[in-house]
Amino acid sequence: MHSSSILKKLTGVVLLLCFTLSLLSGCAGQRWKEPLAEEESAEIISFINTLQKTYKSCSESLDADASIFWKSPTTDLGMSGYLQLSSPSYIKYIITNPLGMMIYAFASDGKTFQILDTFKYRHTRGNVRSLVSRHKLPSVLAEGDWFSYLSGRLPSYPFKIQQVTRDASDQTVWVLLARSQFSKTDDQRWVHIDLQQQTILGYLFLDASGKTLAEISYEKQEENGNNCKPKEKIMITGLPWGSEIRIELQDISTATQFNQSDFTLPVPDTYNTQLQP
Repeated sequence: MHSSSILKKLTGVVLLLCFTLSLLSGCAGQRWKEPLAEEESAEIISFINTLQKTYKSCSESLDADASIFWKSPTTDLGMSGYLQLSSPSYIKYIITNPLGMMIYAFASDGKTFQILDTFKYRHTRGNVRSLVSRHKLPSVLAEGDWFSYLSGRLPSYPFKIQQVTRDASDQTVWVLLARSQFSKTDDQRWVHIDLQQQTILGYLFLDASGKTLAEISYEKQEENGNNCKPKEKIMITGLPWGSEIRIELQDISTATQFNQSDFTLPVPDTYNTQLQP
């Protein structure tokens, strides 16, 4: 058999495997029981509102050393750098070489983004929603409250709870957030909460038919009653093609309060600027 024919068959097998994994990642079993009765739901909602008030005393910024790992059926990448976060979705991530010189930087205010690539002398800027679409990621992630997602807190914006249920395997609860006025999709946002430990266990994003679009979860850690302690290990799973992202934070500091100007990237004169819609 010719080598070209073999390659075509192997390519077909790989694509079929990727497609199968993609389907399986969106076919999770039922995670919760029937919705709770109105009285019990009201008690839990009241408790969650109280928990949200305790977060008001926490810092709304953090910086840390961050290692990010991306795995898919065809990719296995890892990188380490310096991360800055500020509520609701300000992000800056800088990768440096062993001498401390920047080689790559990403910054975003949650709506627009900038990228500096020192190897290509290129500055890229554009819209976050388009960036998410270009990388085949769920649109709901472009509407994210990324400081809350990565630090493990309830949403920073005022929210309403549409439904409360118990987890199918334990006494933790799942709450369905009502669609906000800023949302441009019909996707569902669920928050998984351990009421006894007063901690957020994760977020789950479903499309209108109930298929999993993405899930954010946190590795268990000792918090000792400190609701403000950021999560140290974050997993993002259920992504297209079975992809998953693992983020590990070290040397976390919440002492510095960043402002908007801290999330812009100065562009060297020698760089070419590429605009993306």
